[in-house]
Amino acid sequence: MLLVAVVAATFVLVSLAPGDTAQVLAGQSGADPEYLQEIRERLELDRPLPYQVKSYLGGVARGDLGFSVVRGQPVSAAILARLGPSALLAGVAIGLAAVLGVLLGIFAAAQRGRIGDAAISILSLVGYSMPVFWLGQLLIALFAVRLHWLPAGGMRSADGPSGMIDVARHLVLPASSLAMLLLALVVRVTRAAMIDALEQDYATVARAKGLTETRVLFKHALRNALRPVVTVLTGYLGLVLTGAVLVETVFVWPGLGRLLYDSVLARDTPMLTGILIFSAALVVLMNIVADVLYRALDPRAGFH
Repeated sequence: MLLVAVVAATFVLVSLAPGDTAQVLAGQSGADPEYLQEIRERLELDRPLPYQVKSYLGGVARGDLGFSVVRGQPVSAAILARLGPSALLAGVAIGLAAVLGVLLGIFAAAQRGRIGDAAISILSLVGYSMPVFWLGQLLIALFAVRLHWLPAGGMRSADGPSGMIDVARHLVLPASSLAMLLLALVVRVTRAAMIDALEQDYATVARAKGLTETRVLFKHALRNALRPVVTVLTGYLGLVLTGAVLVETVFVWPGLGRLLYDSVLARDTPMLTGILIFSAALVVLMNIVADVLYRALDPRAGFH
């Protein structure tokens, strides 16, 4: 029911947005009234909104997200074609944020009240406050324009061999930009969770048994501290998707975020609606995954 409500609400909001899809499409061939009416009939834009919603829901139930007249292909085909690059970018960014964020959070907790803790806390605050599109432009100016170490945009080089190394070089800057905001969140959450875990009775007992602080950190405290980290990584997926639109636009990365941006400019309503619905379904799915992982890390939570 949640997904049905999301699909219906998304379709209605996009349909009520300012602008005329038929006028935009006809602009390429002239705004002839007969041609405009033909487009509206083909896209069922002349039908009442409740009928359009019902028809669209029926199509989604059959796996049909509509047809993009602007691109001349089914929406689902366009989404699947762009899904790989977006999944690669988001996966690397989330993995980078998770690994570095947990390690830095553990170090900050172990150095609580010292210079290392203060430095990491300040850097995480700066990273959290930094807009991803501005950071992306900064990285391009430094590493691509000034130092010529990495490519400024795209996913593959226009000239020369295009293999895994080439894709990896193009991935460094956009993945770093996208990871920064999530990295700052993971650092702060991990630090707070580790400090709380280290003050629990089981950590005190472990120290009393003669275990080293490193063993207490990684064997006893870390498992309990990972639960809120999992919640952050999955709960902020919407934030990652939002950041991906900006990052993919800045770095001309051929993913869903870039496709969404182009669809807004082209007033491609079917494509825009399809991408938003796909993103909403992905967020719901990741929340389910987060629930499973949370219970795996804490069996006491159980399944109800």
